Amino acid sequence: MLKTTRRGTIWMRGRTDKGRKWHQEIDLELASTLVKERMAVLVNRSTIKRLYSNRDFRRYILERDGYLCYFCGEPGDTIDHMLPRAKGGHTTPDNCVCACNACNQSKADQDIGHFMRIEEADH
Repeated sequence: MLKTTRRGTIWMRGRTDKGRKWHQEIDLELASTLVKERMAVLVNRSTIKRLYSNRDFRRYILERDGYLCYFCGEPGDTIDHMLPRAKGGHTTPDNCVCACNACNQSKADQDIGHFMRIEEADH
């Protein structure tokens, strides 16, 4: 259970792609989402640790999905947010999938349900 600091924030720490340590303050809602969606773990009541650097996260998603596009099944090498960041989605394992460039570009910031209905109508 997270508890904010006196300033009303949670500390998040992690490592860069080059291995340097970093930390920043984030709000309680974001910290809770990152822990719930498996992007971070609890260190103590007011600190979370991000599990992946940007490069490690990309590699994790692509390998998890077998380098196959979630939408069409073709080879993929990009990451797509099922709930777009523009609509409140976060970069977490639960919200990201492997996508081919064509699907990623055509989905853009559409809701996944809307995009999948369009894809089914096209086939």
